[in-house]
Amino acid sequence: MRKIIFAVFLALPALRPAALCAAPPPAGEQQVFLRLLSDVRENPEDAAAREKLLRYVRAMRGKPPIPVEAKKFYIRAMAAQLDAVNDDDFDKVAKIYEKALELAPWWGQCYYNRGKALESAKRFEEAAEAMRFYDLANVPGRAAKKAVEAAPPPAPAPAGPKPDFRGSWGNGMDCWRYEFAVKGSQLVIRMRCWDFSGAVYGTATLNGRHFEGSSPGGASGTGVGVRVPIRFKGDISEDNQTIEISIVLAPELAETAAAQAAAMDQERIFGESVWQNQTWRHMGGD
Repeated sequence: MRKIIFAVFLALPALRPAALCAAPPPAGEQQVFLRLLSDVRENPEDAAAREKLLRYVRAMRGKPPIPVEAKKFYIRAMAAQLDAVNDDDFDKVAKIYEKALELAPWWGQCYYNRGKALESAKRFEEAAEAMRFYDLANVPGRAAKKAVEAAPPPAPAPAGPKPDFRGSWGNGMDCWRYEFAVKGSQLVIRMRCWDFSGAVYGTATLNGRHFEGSSPGGASGTGVGVRVPIRFKGDISEDNQTIEISIVLAPELAETAAAQAAAMDQERIFGESVWQNQTWRHMGGD
């Protein structure tokens, strides 16, 4: 697969290596992690050892990076999963995910994907175990997430000037302009460069002047390159003239092998991503 990442830099120009922006995890924390990792690798069938590792990594301040070789197996598995049509195909997919987990047994998203492959292969007991490991690796887990979704909506923000997202927005340093479509508490952000057709930047939930959302990546909107998957959050100013937005690379959200590969390329070139800030200004228009 040919990887084109030109549009990646246009759509996400500010992402930089985590190593340059975040302090390394404490030495003691790393030592405990390595000991627990060794226990899992020496006894891969020991569920209790795996649970201890997952719980510990979940609480770590400095998360261990996913090895490049593990990501390669993950991409292979995703591609095979798209083509799988029967139990044997899905069984092979699960085995490829297992190879990724041998290298990164703390990788929650990989457990989730493997669980789905095992379900499709009708290996339900193993699928349930993979999903249990996924829950242990994530905060909040699926059960907690359901509880949050079932909770009453937050109280409305105090009355004041209403946020106004009309018109186009941009940082003024490149060709990209962003337009917001607001429907209730839901936002859809479209991005456009000059006369190209454009693409959906992402979808978000709006709460007062604050919004949070994500994008699985995909077509660049210019016919060249692939957009990487991201999470983002932002706030529109009280005078509705600027938007402060923070963005982070999110390979786990990729819905296509191309977007996942583009994210891997960006991590390989720039290192593991951290949240980066941009300012979008109101560029006019209704």
